[in-house]
Amino acid sequence: MLSIVIPVYNYNILPLVEQLHREAFSLNIPFELLVCDDASTQVYHPEQLEAFPYLRWFSNPVNQHVAYTRNRLLKTAQYPWVLLLDADVMPVSTTFIQQYLEQRNKGYFFQGGFTYPLSTASTKRSLRFVYGSEIEQHKHLHSCCNLFFNQRELQLQFDEEITEYGYEDTLFFFALQKRGIDVTRLNNPVIHHSTESNQTYLNRSTQACWGLAQLVEQGKIKTAEVQLSRVYSQLEKARISPLLYGINWLLKRPIQRNLLGKNPSMPVFKLFKLLEFHKAKVAIRKSKSTAVTP
Repeated sequence: MLSIVIPVYNYNILPLVEQLHREAFSLNIPFELLVCDDASTQVYHPEQLEAFPYLRWFSNPVNQHVAYTRNRLLKTAQYPWVLLLDADVMPVSTTFIQQYLEQRNKGYFFQGGFTYPLSTASTKRSLRFVYGSEIEQHKHLHSCCNLFFNQRELQLQFDEEITEYGYEDTLFFFALQKRGIDVTRLNNPVIHHSTESNQTYLNRSTQACWGLAQLVEQGKIKTAEVQLSRVYSQLEKARISPLLYGINWLLKRPIQRNLLGKNPSMPVFKLFKLLEFHKAKVAIRKSKSTAVTP
């Protein structure tokens, strides 16, 4: 009946597995819990995890990124309904799985949403926490951290050509739209427990901005489909995008101080991503120009 699939990289999923296994077992349904480690540099409690009777543990020999790992789990799943979760989440409700199972006759694809802990994050982790609690949890239309769907009917997969952080979830939802698959949003959230430092998250955000520029260049994402590329396009049409280089030169250090500090500003974070996207677009143009130069 149910395959619970979780890709993991350098994260302790034992508490999550315990809660999911406990509830699924109590429902007296056929189920399996599939976990795939993406070549973690640190693996937590593998012996305890493998001791769960309905859990199967897999490992990628080298890091393949989340799209490949999710696809591997989806191909392995033996039951029609799949519950896809990220490793760093925890269900809010003790009837989390039951609430999903009750929806099976009402559609094929469901998104439960997510929230963030009410506790104040430390200074070193404030950026991820502020962005998540102020923006992300209210606009999680393209998040794959908590999904329930009929894989046997839909045969979904992720784009494995994306091997860097950012926008694999966005592409996944765009593919759903193109196929006319309705997404039913439920109030069945998980808590997202991020452990990323400000610097790590800033580095990953930079990576995502450059990745978006490549995806737009490749035609996988249309400029108007994502706010960042849409705003940048508007600046280009107004012929003021070159000013972003000067803004970066003047404000780079103050922007870094703010985003790595205790109270990061979300407008400043948006400016940071716009500046990084501009750098990526300029670099792509230079690369193309060099490639065609005899």
